[in-house]
Amino acid sequence: MLEILEKLLVIQDRDCRIAQLKSESTRIPAEITAAEQRVKAEAARLEKAKTELKHIEADRKKLEIDAESKRAQITKYRTQLNQIKSNTEYQALLKEISKAENDIRGIEDVELDLMEKLEKLQPLLKEEQTQLKEITAKGEAERADLQKRAKLIEEELHHLRAEREKLVTGVDPDALHRYERLMRSKGDAAIVPIKHGNCGGCHLNIPPQVVHDTKDGSELTSCSYCGRILYWQPE
Repeated sequence: MLEILEKLLVIQDRDCRIAQLKSESTRIPAEITAAEQRVKAEAARLEKAKTELKHIEADRKKLEIDAESKRAQITKYRTQLNQIKSNTEYQALLKEISKAENDIRGIEDVELDLMEKLEKLQPLLKEEQTQLKEITAKGEAERADLQKRAKLIEEELHHLRAEREKLVTGVDPDALHRYERLMRSKGDAAIVPIKHGNCGGCHLNIPPQVVHDTKDGSELTSCSYCGRILYWQPE
């Protein structure tokens, strides 16, 4: 294999690793945000459950006050019954007592419904609290891992870039320019092997003369279709 080709393959290996790390690095902020959003979503669910619980308890308290007020009215009405002499007023007051008693029964029915909701909501609230703790702990650990990974990526990128600068020193400028132009246009690899008679990049069948020239290795050869630099890889 040509010496220049060997050098370019080493440079390509570093470039591919740099590209991989840069891609991973760009994803990390979004992954951290996603972890934080999961915690926020669970916190919102917990807060919603707490708010619902507060509303139910407030409604139940109001109903208790209303019921107590109705009972006080009944007591007052019963006291008044002993003082009324008119039958019409007496019957009217009995109706008021009956109406107040019906109101109390209605209030108690609503109270019962609210109590059932509370019985269902309280275990759910505890479950949400437990889940929030677990998700928060997991989210913090995930964020810490991602931040650590981001730091390691930066360190490796710094090392690889410094290594690449040394590798390109002394490399034929024309060959390097050709390689870098191909890397920019292809995005994955500028130098690929011939596999089973096909280009390792575009996977099209290589003409026999190009295969022969690549095997010969006296100069850099390119795929007739995609332009990538070829090298011979024994089957």
